Amino acid sequence: MRIWLDVTTPKQARLMSSIARSIGADYVITVKDYPESVELLRKLGVNFLQIGKYSSRNLMEKLIYYADRVKLLTEFVTQYEPDFLISLSSPEAIRVAYGLSIRSITMNDSPHSYHVGRLTLPLSWRVIYPAAIPKDEMIKLGASEDSLIPYNGVDEIAWVKDHLEGGISANREFKVFIRPEESGASYMLGREGFSLKLIGVILECGADVVVKPRYGEQARVIREIYGDRVTVLESAVDTLDLFRRVAMVVTGGGTMARESALLGTPSLCIFPLNTKLYVNDYLRDMGFPIWRASSYEEAVSIVRTILRDPDSYVRDTRSLLRNLEDPREIVKSVVASG
Repeated sequence: MRIWLDVTTPKQARLMSSIARSIGADYVITVKDYPESVELLRKLGVNFLQIGKYSSRNLMEKLIYYADRVKLLTEFVTQYEPDFLISLSSPEAIRVAYGLSIRSITMNDSPHSYHVGRLTLPLSWRVIYPAAIPKDEMIKLGASEDSLIPYNGVDEIAWVKDHLEGGISANREFKVFIRPEESGASYMLGREGFSLKLIGVILECGADVVVKPRYGEQARVIREIYGDRVTVLESAVDTLDLFRRVAMVVTGGGTMARESALLGTPSLCIFPLNTKLYVNDYLRDMGFPIWRASSYEEAVSIVRTILRDPDSYVRDTRSLLRNLEDPREIVKSVVASG
């Protein structure tokens, strides 16, 4: 049996690498030339091929790159002849799989990413998604009811739980990690985030700041404004190890907020869209230390509150993790039944 997995983002690199290792079959991972994803796959030591370009710019460029990558993936997959495609709603890969009658196992935890959902869920053989998301949200994106497979967990469990074998780190550095918004994502085009505006607030609280920019322009702006008062991480780093040592994580996306919360570190997801984040709310209600701010003012209040006594917000999450299903096991059972 041959498995094809496709990757765009660093989250997908972690998730697909973890699935590939656990599934026990011949596999290959294809990845766009998103620098962090490629670098992370290299560090993780998995088999991968870089195919196609990544665009963070306008809609026309995104469409052209999409079409180019569909062609390149078609040429590759015709030679590789996989039995299944596994992806986190990869538009190009799923279109190719559908056209070549390859069964697509699609994971999706972001119904707010409307355009991606509409391009992928209707063409998917099976859709694996966190049960925290109402079934109707997936059906609205075009998934057939028969394709839906909910599970009681979150994607990040697949690669985070192994990092808790040594317990929760109690000795935290008074340091805040910041990850800016994904400004190139389809749901963020034309919208402005406010993560980088929080740097000054955090410095005023006396904490050190570490920023992992998504794009070179973000790094340039940070250096111009703050100079050497802020540490800018340009190459791929083991963020999971870092999250275990810092006082707090502030991120414009959901993945790192969930990773750090699962590790017991207070996390703030600053998501400027007026949409419900079902998976984050699910973890919060279970007792994981995760917050959400939709405005700059709300974010400032949460940051200042936590940084007054950050250690009091750290949680030992090991007992909570035992109540969550591992998505890798769900994927393996779907492959076995197919």
